[in-house]
Amino acid sequence: MAQIGIETAQHVNINYKPADLFERILAYLVDFIVLGIYWAVLLMLSSISSDNSVVTDEYLWIGYVVIILPIMLYHLAMEILWNGYTVGKWFVGIRVVKLDGTRPTVSNYLIRWLIRLFEITMTSGVIAFFTLLLNGKGQRLGDIAAKTCVVKVGKRTKIDDTMFEELNDNYDATFSQVVELSDKEIAIINEVLKSRKEYGKSTWLAMIARTRILIQDKTGIRDSEMGDIEFLKQIVKDYNALHGRIE
Repeated sequence: MAQIGIETAQHVNINYKPADLFERILAYLVDFIVLGIYWAVLLMLSSISSDNSVVTDEYLWIGYVVIILPIMLYHLAMEILWNGYTVGKWFVGIRVVKLDGTRPTVSNYLIRWLIRLFEITMTSGVIAFFTLLLNGKGQRLGDIAAKTCVVKVGKRTKIDDTMFEELNDNYDATFSQVVELSDKEIAIINEVLKSRKEYGKSTWLAMIARTRILIQDKTGIRDSEMGDIEFLKQIVKDYNALHGRIE
């Protein structure tokens, strides 16, 4: 399956691998199981409740809302709240992204969900199946309308595995301004440095250069002698030296 070229807001071209048909189906099945468990638990609880109390018709609709509404809104709510993931997508390692590289908006997710009712819910997924099969870009009709796609997500590097490294006791930081950075920003630097295998060389170097510019703008550090990769590695080392490992 061909890659999808996405230009980010920082004008960095990133190539994503679209989720294949098997991954989309597997994610759907995992989500189906999750919803099935939810349904079964609610039915069990309602059965226990009905044995011990009398449920009047005027409150019966509340039970329907509690059971049916979350199931109907599951995909929409999860993707909005979890940045393009559902439990199934997270399990498989795929997520929804926007074609221009920005985070999908609520309206993007809403369009996907509304068309999902037709191409998946009402047709048992037949239309979505053939659309994905023929499209080749990880897009069903809802994605095409919403200008989104579902892509494979590279393995995330844990902060504990990357942000801290052993340094000599007599190590002196080169850039004291790194104290202005956060753990999250250092983790992002590490992810960019270690993502070489996930992108083409030119794309990766562009990401490195852009990350350097953002760090320089944040800290005010200027060092024209260091290359981009060397500079970012120095930032991480200095951060480690000044902050130490947080337990």
